[in-house]
Amino acid sequence: MSRRSYTRLIWVAGSVFLTGLVWIASGVTPQHANAASELIVTPAPPKPSQHAVVPSPPPPPNLETFTAEVRPGDNLSTIFHRHGLAARDLHLLVESGQLGKRLAKLYPGYEIEFGRDAERNLVHLEYRPGPWETVKFQRVGDEFEGSSKVNEPDAVRNYAHATIDHSLFRACQRAGLGDAFAQRLEGVFKWDIDMFLDIRKGDEFHVLYEEQQLDGEFMGFGAILAAEFVNQDRSYKAVRYIDSAGNASYYSPTGENLRKVFLRAPLEFSRISSTFSRNRLHPLWKRMMPHLGIDYAAPSGTPVKAAGAGVVTARSKSSSKGNYIVIKHGERYQTKYLHLSRFAPGIALGTRVDQGRVIGYVGATGWATGPHLHYEFLVDGVHTNPSRVALPPAEPIDAAERERFDASTSALLGSLASHKKDRQLAYLSPLLPSGED
Repeated sequence: MSRRSYTRLIWVAGSVFLTGLVWIASGVTPQHANAASELIVTPAPPKPSQHAVVPSPPPPPNLETFTAEVRPGDNLSTIFHRHGLAARDLHLLVESGQLGKRLAKLYPGYEIEFGRDAERNLVHLEYRPGPWETVKFQRVGDEFEGSSKVNEPDAVRNYAHATIDHSLFRACQRAGLGDAFAQRLEGVFKWDIDMFLDIRKGDEFHVLYEEQQLDGEFMGFGAILAAEFVNQDRSYKAVRYIDSAGNASYYSPTGENLRKVFLRAPLEFSRISSTFSRNRLHPLWKRMMPHLGIDYAAPSGTPVKAAGAGVVTARSKSSSKGNYIVIKHGERYQTKYLHLSRFAPGIALGTRVDQGRVIGYVGATGWATGPHLHYEFLVDGVHTNPSRVALPPAEPIDAAERERFDASTSALLGSLASHKKDRQLAYLSPLLPSGED
């Protein structure tokens, strides 16, 4: 054996010896050596840091949003054209169901919010047809899906008082209630008080009413719940009651229906131009003649209403009366309406009308010096002053409703009385002394 081969043998033997020592130290026996050499150790994944940042979702498509106000004479087509929106999107909107069809009725003052993408395709549309409702349309593929959300307002009770120095309307304006509220209050007492003839300086009212609020913001007036009107030192009280059938009406505290068989005045008028008189100087013929009715001056075209339920017994025209209507109310009562500019649709001889139905419009036909309604009221065929005649009452609260009526209205009347007392005490209480001698 050569020296080189001997050296190589010694090197191999040494390697085997060292390998054996390693196996012994690691606890791996020779028969497991091959298996151990095949094990693959996979490192454990690192634990996530408590401060790891979660990646944000991809941003939404780039949308351009803008608001368009509906102008007089506008429709959705003109608005789309003005803002460069596609006619095809307009077609898809209006064909998207019942909500889409509502887009045909847009009124000046509406604000419509549009959203469109980079290619100027309409993505969404939103508008509010009223103070409570929001209508939205969202693009889904090649269609639009509409949805409507109605927000129910909160009914918040409030109290107001005002003293009249000129008119009910001016008093309501001073109290921050406005003309619409004045008309509503007039509607409660209109069977007992003529707000144009009977009002005097110093009259006053106390009213408990509801305000409609949405997220704390005033949105309008709700129902009048209870009220007291002091007219010429006489007190009239009203309370609202909803019966078991869901019908709302106003009653006296004792359950008498405030609604009478007849209205005091058959229209909303500006002034009384001529009162009931047995001997009046006629403005055209300049001689003394009876004026057996009341002339209500009002703008031409003002609606005239049936003072009570009845049957039309005359609908005609004459040189003196102009266009006129006569209504018979049962066996005893009859009302006449003269100088109309025209008749309301559906009013013909024999037509049965309800109280408050529009039967015609103020005009100046016949012997008239200007637009007004001449109104006559007959009892058993005799002309009677419409502003002074005792009107027959409507049916009082039903006996079956009496217990429910008392339970429902006592709290409202009590609240009104409490507010009234607090106001009077505040008015009568002297200023607190300053503490100085």
